[in-house]
Amino acid sequence: MRITKPKERWFDVPDDEDNGKVLVRQIPPGERHKILDKAFQQKIEYRPGEDGKLSPVMNQTTDRKFDREQTVLKSVMDWENFFDLDGTKLSCNPENVLKAICDIEGFVEFVNECREKLEGDLVKEELVLEKN
Repeated sequence: MRITKPKERWFDVPDDEDNGKVLVRQIPPGERHKILDKAFQQKIEYRPGEDGKLSPVMNQTTDRKFDREQTVLKSVMDWENFFDLDGTKLSCNPENVLKAICDIEGFVEFVNECREKLEGDLVKEELVLEKN
C-alpha cells in the first residue's frame, strides 16, 4: 500500500461576473481526522446513579467554526479572479481564504460542493481504470 499525493482540480465559480476559479484538493485522511478531533471533543464522566452505581455521562462539544475554517483552508490551494471591495485582486493565502469564508456569500458551500464533486469524480476514474 502506498501513500498517494492528494488530487486537486480547478472549479469555475458558477454565475460569477469575474469568472472566478478555485483550485480544490482532497484532504488526506490524517488531516481530516486532526480537524475532526479538535472540532468534536467528547468526554465521558462517571456519576453515581440512584442505585449508587457509577453510570457514564457523555459530554460533547462541537466547534463548527473551527471545522468549517480548517476544512476550507486545507481544501483551497489557489484561486483566480477574486477581488476585495475596492476591486483589488486578492491573492490566495490563509488570511484571504478566511476573509472569503466570512465575506463571500456561499463560498463555504461552494468549496464543499467542489470537494464532493472531486471525490465523486475520483471514484468514477478509479472504476474506469479497474475496468481497463
